[in-house]
Amino acid sequence: MRLIDADALKECFKELGWFEPDECDREIKLECILNSAPTAFDMDKVVERLEEMQTKREEQLRACADNDMADYFRCKMSAIAEVIEIVKSGGIE
Repeated sequence: MRLIDADALKECFKELGWFEPDECDREIKLECILNSAPTAFDMDKVVERLEEMQTKREEQLRACADNDMADYFRCKMSAIAEVIEIVKSGGIE
């Protein structure tokens, strides 16, 4: 899923003359606009990067001999897991 920049979308509507009465091309124009709109936020990429971060912390935890540092890495991994869930849900509980 991706979110688009609404301001850029409005500008594209204006450039293509969306507000002019031209029923024939509206569906084609809408498809063009949606496909070319710049991405403001790519949830899949954010989740991918967070999962990479979590994997790195898991590796650090396995290599850790210090109990305090191990607890630190466990806390970070837990926080990252929560963040991933929040991002996946779109921030909605």
